[in-house]
Amino acid sequence: MGIDRRRLYRFPWSITDNPGGWVDVTDVCCLHCSRCYRRTLEGHRPLRDVLSDIAACAALRNCDDMKISGGEPLIYPHLLEVVRFVAKSGMKPFLMTSGVGLDRPLVRELARAGLVRFNFHVDSSQDRPGWEGRNEVELNELRQSYAEMVAGVKGVGCGFNVTVSRANLDAVPDVVGWAVRNIRIVNHMTLIALRGLVVGDDIALFAKGKRLPPDLIPGLAEDAGEVSLTADGIFDTLRERFPFLSPCGYLNGGAFPETNKYLVSVAIGSPRHLYGSLGARALEAIQVTAHLARGRYVSITKKTKVGRKIFLLAALDPVVGKAFARFLHAVFVRPWHAFEGIYIQPIAIEQPLELIDGEANVCDDCINMMIFRDRLIPACRVEEYRAFGAPIVSQKIV
Repeated sequence: MGIDRRRLYRFPWSITDNPGGWVDVTDVCCLHCSRCYRRTLEGHRPLRDVLSDIAACAALRNCDDMKISGGEPLIYPHLLEVVRFVAKSGMKPFLMTSGVGLDRPLVRELARAGLVRFNFHVDSSQDRPGWEGRNEVELNELRQSYAEMVAGVKGVGCGFNVTVSRANLDAVPDVVGWAVRNIRIVNHMTLIALRGLVVGDDIALFAKGKRLPPDLIPGLAEDAGEVSLTADGIFDTLRERFPFLSPCGYLNGGAFPETNKYLVSVAIGSPRHLYGSLGARALEAIQVTAHLARGRYVSITKKTKVGRKIFLLAALDPVVGKAFARFLHAVFVRPWHAFEGIYIQPIAIEQPLELIDGEANVCDDCINMMIFRDRLIPACRVEEYRAFGAPIVSQKIV
């Protein structure tokens, strides 16, 4: 089933007025993910370079958040200083982590430094000690432990990343179902379509005009079908299980604008019920109001417990109106539902970099851009710049 963009809100972000920033603090990691494109080349970055890149990115982008990534940032020796710097700069520090080595005392320490959100990457592609061979449904137990660990600390929330391949696509509704049932303590969910660069008998990859040998190419895929999942296809899988869930916002591809590279739904519900979603009009009202009030667009909210006031948006958004009607029906059937907390939970689907007919198709006005050697680049392409000094392009061989 196709997605009708006329019913969606195209996020108003631009390259220079964009809520998202990104910084890598290390390329050292304690896990090996089967399709990870990162390589250990430099180790831990000097703190002064990290802080300089954060400041430069914020100045260029008008950032609302700053994603702190790696490698594994939890093993970076200056992580607390980085979090404090981001928070004091007026942005929301957002930690991208596998969670390995995290405990409640460290969660508290990071929260005191100003951390707003953990984003845990947990999926079956990882060789995580003690969890080898577990499928996505079995890994919900691990996700639950991280969510409960963070929930016990005031001021910080958490969400989860899952890389989606054809091998685990059927399990995605079970993972999202777990997240929705835990809407009180799981603040967001991100599903990332597995992508990779493809070579073959008739396709070669180049950087700076030089043909690249396959063993040097990060994220190389031998089978084009393996890396052809789309954001639309993942959402169709979700819609079968969650008919009340609908997308409300998107970013299109830069080279191929017909592609949905970043597709966002915002669930409205309680721990017992999913009532529905925000619609495009509600999302637009939130983005415009945030920009008018603070001079920035918003990417994440610190508080996802919004209460029944969220249904006031039904006055301008018919999608929220349907969610409100379901809420009223639930209260009519079981009146005590009126006293349950109401939460929102963004569920984002990302379709990362792909090369189509030699052109790089990345998110137009990408939310995940970073400074690399004084240049603003998409974070998903940093390994190409690190390894070859330039982005990779594909070319058909005659």
